[in-house]
Order: sequence, then C-alpha cells, then structure tokens
Amino acid sequence: MRHFRQHQASHRAVAVYNADYRVLTHVTWQEAVRLLLRGSVYVIERHSPAVHIHSPSTVIELPASVALHQYVHVPHRPHNRVTRDGVLARDGYTCGYCGGHGDTVDHIEPVSRGGQDTWLNLIAACAPCNGRKSDRTPEEAGMMRLLWEPYEPRDRDRYRVPELV
Repeated sequence: MRHFRQHQASHRAVAVYNADYRVLTHVTWQEAVRLLLRGSVYVIERHSPAVHIHSPSTVIELPASVALHQYVHVPHRPHNRVTRDGVLARDGYTCGYCGGHGDTVDHIEPVSRGGQDTWLNLIAACAPCNGRKSDRTPEEAGMMRLLWEPYEPRDRDRYRVPELV
C-alpha cells in the first residue's frame, strides 16, 4: 500500500468513462473522489500498487478510472468553432510565449501575412508579449519561442463531467 501526499497525487488524472465505456474526459483525482462520494460513478480500474488519499476521518483508494452509473448524452457539434474564449480556455489562460497570465489572443502568423483564425494559428498571450510581437512572426520578433504547439481541442475536451452528470 502506497501513501501519497496531496502534491504527489495532484498530478494523477483519472479517466472518466460513460456508461457505454467510451472515454468522456479526464479529471483531477479530487473531482474523481467527489464523483465517487456523490454516487455518480463507480471504480473500474485501481492503481497497482494501491494509492490512498487520507483525510482526517477516512482513507480513500484513488481510482485510475471510473465510469458513470447512467449513460449521459453528449451533444454532437459538427465543427469545433474557434473563439477567443475557447483559445484562452484551451491554453489555460497562460501566455504561450512567457508562461504568464494570458488574457489576449495572438495570431502566430499575423493576419496581415495571411494568418487565419484557426486553432493552430491562435495562442493565448499576455498583453506585453502580444504587443512586443506585434505584426511579426515569433521568429521575426526575436527570442519569442512558443512554449507549446497550439492544437485543436478534441470534442471530449469541451465538456466537464459535473456539467453532464
């Protein structure tokens, strides 16, 4: 039996499956425990060796994956429309250039050079980095490298389990 401190366990994502065993999303271990205590899910896979979370009154075995008791219909959206809020949420409101608080959206390839409003051409940026880059590519702006590559979120990344349960 392994015991983890909260900061060690906090990096463990728990897979959440729909009642038909299709993956819906991944949640933090804290959210998985909340869903278990509410009775919304049951454990389908445990860690080996077991990982236990301790509270003052109880010990809970941390699940590796859980499934919903009842099937939840996930609405189909034919396309994944790009929005400012969507880009900021995808990037966790983190600047893609410096790692600071990203509250603006930057076109990696500027619109003046043919850059489009696409998931792969937009990234969250803080106002200073966005202003410093201006109407240039990151290479032309000098020393501005992306901390990660932008990506198009998958359909399942757009839903939070509590919104569906």
